[in-house]
Amino acid sequence: MPKPGKRDEIVTAAIRILARDGEGGLTASVLAREAGVSKANLFHHFASLDDIVLEAFEAYLLGMEGMTPPPGGSLQDWLSALGAETQDQVAGDERLAGAYFAFAARAQTDPRIRKRLTEIAEAAEERFRLAITQLAPGRFDEKETAALAALILMAGDGLALHRQLFPERAKHQAAGWQMLIECIGNKEKRQ
Repeated sequence: MPKPGKRDEIVTAAIRILARDGEGGLTASVLAREAGVSKANLFHHFASLDDIVLEAFEAYLLGMEGMTPPPGGSLQDWLSALGAETQDQVAGDERLAGAYFAFAARAQTDPRIRKRLTEIAEAAEERFRLAITQLAPGRFDEKETAALAALILMAGDGLALHRQLFPERAKHQAAGWQMLIECIGNKEKRQ
């Protein structure tokens, strides 16, 4: 029987490698060494190296502290914190962010990767829907909540991509995110 938690240790090691060495630095040999397991053990837990990378991205993205809003906060405060965390993580883990975007580009031609990234995006949107419902109860109908969750995901991805590509424009990126928050707040006030 596999040792409990070994799968999580492999994923954590993959995140460390991607953050330290980028996509090109993650091989089965390097990952096995970093995780303290054999290559056979890697593939006992995962069907492929791509599956490990996808699970690492899922753990990293959905594990962001800002994905779950603190109780009692406002929608605007949560979105502000989520945007700041997104920018900080991209700035702090440039190679990991670069690996994510390189891997996401592969999804354009690899249906299996696209399917898995779609599942991760849907999980993020579900977290956002729950947060919106928690922080702004009754302010948005179900359709608006779903659309807002999708907008937050798209804007967050765009913010991360721009932070990765244009770090010198951090002030503009933060201002754009703030404008999005203000637009959402104005929508709330009109209702």
